[in-house]
Amino acid sequence: MFENKISGATVIIDGSNVALYGHKDSDKKTAVLGNILEVIRKLKELKASEIITICDANIRYIIDEKDKFNRMLANKKLILSPSGIKADTFILDYAREKNCLIVSNDKFREYRDNDWVNKNIDNITLGFIFVGGDVMLEPVNGVKSGKKNKVDKKQSGWWHFFKNKQ
Repeated sequence: MFENKISGATVIIDGSNVALYGHKDSDKKTAVLGNILEVIRKLKELKASEIITICDANIRYIIDEKDKFNRMLANKKLILSPSGIKADTFILDYAREKNCLIVSNDKFREYRDNDWVNKNIDNITLGFIFVGGDVMLEPVNGVKSGKKNKVDKKQSGWWHFFKNKQ
């Protein structure tokens, strides 16, 4: 099960992606710090050895709990990418250098021309959803690109979860 993959691993959270969960591009965006905190809680529960949250620089203007967010920045619980540089660049570089997992619903399509990204990203990325205030993580390597995102039921923990609920 994928929980074994998290236990003892270093995990990078794509903070902007997590904080903006549920927003469409046309929405007025408010980033939710609670989303990031819930993912951190879940990763600690699953015994990740190190959790690093990297956010785009502009998140500081749209985050809902600015004081708490600023305290987390000051305490180095969050890292902001420099203005004008997407956090994805740092997330991918760090994951490659340190052999980390990534929590993000981003497909990193604009980086797929990089051989390492194209070869590895689906195996190191955990997608997520929020259900009733709890976060659920799922490896994306069960999702087949170009096949209308059909999940390989043998690889997906979700399939076993829902199959047993029926």
